[in-house]
Amino acid sequence: MNSKLSGKDKSYPTFIRPATEKIAAQCTAKGQIPHWLEGEVLRNGPGEFEVGSDKFNHLFDGHAFVHKFTISGGWVTYTGRFIESNLYKTNKEHNRILCGGFGTASYTDPCKNIFSRFFTVLTTRPYTDNCNVNVASMANAHYTITDGGDVVRFDAEKLETKNSIALTDILNVHFSTAHPHYDTNGDYYNLGLTFGRNAFYNVVRVPASSFNKQDPMQDLEIHAKIEVDTPLQPTYFHSFALTPNYIVIHDQPARIDVLKSQWKRIMWQPSSGSITNDMKRQSVFLVVDKKTGNQLPIKFTSEGRFCFHFINGFEMTTEDKRYLLVDMCCHKEPINLQQGIVILDNIRQGQTTSKITPTFLRFVMPLDISDSTEEGHNLVNIVGCEATGVMQNDGSIFLTPESLLKKEFSGTLELPRINYKYNGRKYRYFYAMSVFTPHCEDHLMKCDNITKTGITWFEEGCTPSEPVFVERPGATEEDDGIILSTVINKDPNKSVFLLILDAKTFKELARAEVETNLPISFHGIFEEKKQ
Repeated sequence: MNSKLSGKDKSYPTFIRPATEKIAAQCTAKGQIPHWLEGEVLRNGPGEFEVGSDKFNHLFDGHAFVHKFTISGGWVTYTGRFIESNLYKTNKEHNRILCGGFGTASYTDPCKNIFSRFFTVLTTRPYTDNCNVNVASMANAHYTITDGGDVVRFDAEKLETKNSIALTDILNVHFSTAHPHYDTNGDYYNLGLTFGRNAFYNVVRVPASSFNKQDPMQDLEIHAKIEVDTPLQPTYFHSFALTPNYIVIHDQPARIDVLKSQWKRIMWQPSSGSITNDMKRQSVFLVVDKKTGNQLPIKFTSEGRFCFHFINGFEMTTEDKRYLLVDMCCHKEPINLQQGIVILDNIRQGQTTSKITPTFLRFVMPLDISDSTEEGHNLVNIVGCEATGVMQNDGSIFLTPESLLKKEFSGTLELPRINYKYNGRKYRYFYAMSVFTPHCEDHLMKCDNITKTGITWFEEGCTPSEPVFVERPGATEEDDGIILSTVINKDPNKSVFLLILDAKTFKELARAEVETNLPISFHGIFEEKKQ
């Protein structure tokens, strides 16, 4: 454990500057922290990109590092620690990268002779528990999670690592997403994927009644199964939508080449090349009845698009017609995870701009379909809505979305968040961030899906994180609360700080600065102080 600042190295670009571990460091607060704000924001991301003389190749491969800001009585403290997964401990023990990741190859123990190393390759697999994308909470149990087959339990108080869990030790699921949901009754939901001749997309669940256990993830169960139409090339998914009655899965052109993936795993090679793009393939929305676990028989299709992040989904009834609406951050371009801003050498060389232009779109699925509906008929009839759902000759419904933002406000934003109290409900606002974009400074934006406009926060030389909404106690309006974002500075001599914005005005209320090294993080949560 190194609790001191090791010295800021200007040779590291801001985004991949190695993190420094700290315990309960006092922050310097500026401005007025809301008196009601009591709790902590926990964030996860890659914190270390080199081990000894070895370097990771991919942004998704850095050792998981969790940091938190604790706010209490107007004071703020900072703690940051590496998650000591099996992968992390193996690499640190040998002071080199033996266990790689999504875009970095793995190697057997160099101390073994050639025959032992060959036997190791054939009989074992490198650790894959470097869960560096998000944080999941189940009462007093906390987990680092990623798109993969492992989760790591940790203690949220001191950020100490507890144990790694392979999903296959619990049930027949090889992969789950980094973006779970929580139902109104508290149940934990996620998507899973089972590989094999009989491949399935799974909806998995941990009942809220299990949250009082020490390790509630052990009670993970399969709630619903959908047979994969192409078992050797299932879709890749990173998130989904949860409404009071439905679960929506985006079956998209990004596919996982199972044979290639398994071969690479056997040969200890990185799996990044196993995700392919079939842009001739349409997007298909798979809708599951949450109560029964059965898939709706209606087939909803659209032009093929890639999506990392759903924004929200909700149900609507108008003129006695029922609709299911899903809002997503979509990309029309194929996503290549083997080039561009995710390759660390590009970041090291300062090539950190992206040509990808995501858009925020709303898809509307009509749920009341008559056998007499004629081909070519638009089944979406919502006042002010430009989205359509047109009957096709095979009985499917082709969806054309509407944009949630005017063109001048979109095109550079990702990582959308909402007031989670409105998840699965009709809502108005979402919050997003823009980084790595050409001709555009890094910024946060509050987006209004009714006026289709946005307002921004920006500070020269600063890179914010994904915005996290915290509702004010007693709030009666959707945007009555604050936004929290961890901001890193491109100047290595300036502090990292927790930014606190008024969610209504998007004006700064306060910031809490801390002297530490911290690279960019991916996702996180806020937890209210436990009484």
